[in-house]
Amino acid sequence: MKRKLIVIILAIVSIIYIIIGAFLFLNIQLMKTPEIIIKVEVTEVNSEEAILHTTLDIDNSNGFEIVAKNLQVVTTTPDGHEVTRLLIEGGEIGSYEKKTFTKDVFVVFDGHSPESLTSKITGEVGANILFIQKTIPLNIAVVTSLGDLINEIAVPSINVIAEFVDITTEGINLTATIEFYNPNTFEIYIENISADLVTETGKEVGNVDVIGGVIAAKNYQQLNGSGTLLFEVLNAETLVINLSGVAGAKIAGYEKKLLFNVRTSIIVPDFEEIILSKDKPTTLSIKVDEKFTLKGIVFYVSMEINNSYKVDLIVKDIVSRIYIVDDDRHHLIGENDKVEEIFAEAGKSGLSSCEVIVPFSNLFSIRGPSDWIMVSVSGKVTIKGVNQSAFIDVRGYHDIHIFR
Repeated sequence: MKRKLIVIILAIVSIIYIIIGAFLFLNIQLMKTPEIIIKVEVTEVNSEEAILHTTLDIDNSNGFEIVAKNLQVVTTTPDGHEVTRLLIEGGEIGSYEKKTFTKDVFVVFDGHSPESLTSKITGEVGANILFIQKTIPLNIAVVTSLGDLINEIAVPSINVIAEFVDITTEGINLTATIEFYNPNTFEIYIENISADLVTETGKEVGNVDVIGGVIAAKNYQQLNGSGTLLFEVLNAETLVINLSGVAGAKIAGYEKKLLFNVRTSIIVPDFEEIILSKDKPTTLSIKVDEKFTLKGIVFYVSMEINNSYKVDLIVKDIVSRIYIVDDDRHHLIGENDKVEEIFAEAGKSGLSSCEVIVPFSNLFSIRGPSDWIMVSVSGKVTIKGVNQSAFIDVRGYHDIHIFR
């Protein structure tokens, strides 16, 4: 009887195990593929490298524990260049639970366009229940767009300051200071800079040579340039500077170039500010002798201009006048407006002379005694080819005691 009871109990237990095993087998065979959400994003970028942050969310909707293992992510550029291959350590995921796996990796694009990155995730999700085992392979692809990052590269802001500095036989020397500001979070470089200089009428009068440079992220950088302008620029009112070049960005080993163009204007200084500069004065001196003749007094006026510039100067429209000074009044008694122009080579002096005849009748027409004769020499200083000129007037007093 006991033996029969034991057999019955074993038979019942076996049936129960068979039923449980059948249910387990059926359950694991009907194992649901977990819901998987993958996100790959660039969290940081500079000129040399970028950081890819991979997030893998696995939601187990089964009534038993599963295991994610052999997880591998391979990321490639649109042309198939592999930028990273990384392993993500998996783990157990309880029934009806969600687990997140993350991994950061530094990547370099090596000149390949990263506008979109394709990440393929492979691995396995498995379950083991007693003697029953089942695995589901994972093979998922996700595309990460970096188009916004690439297209949002900002052109630097630019400010140009130009200054006339000197005059030479070649033209007018000009210096330019160009200030760049890089608003990006990575450094950029400036190259192929050209600066064409034209007047407000469109006449090209020169250019400026500027050497490029590198501008750090969120930083300012000044680049200096210099050039020589044609003398014709002094005939203009405004000098227009057309600055163009290339701003290049290097993003984790990938380069992108942007063209820029800036137009700015400066006022052309008056010719007098240049020629009659206090730093480099242009001086005119006069010397007077006189001689009494039957016609009157002949004044011999010698004029000399000292040219301190590196360009030839011309003094034209010269007029030499003789005055008698009576207290604060000046009485014109003679003049000569047919005076030969003075030509002064760069760094040298130029001479000219003339005669001014003062008839005695002009002397006798002045009432009241005076011992002073004032000699005035006026003219216009200019450069060949330039319409503008600087007016100069030099005066000297001569005591001849003609009325004593």
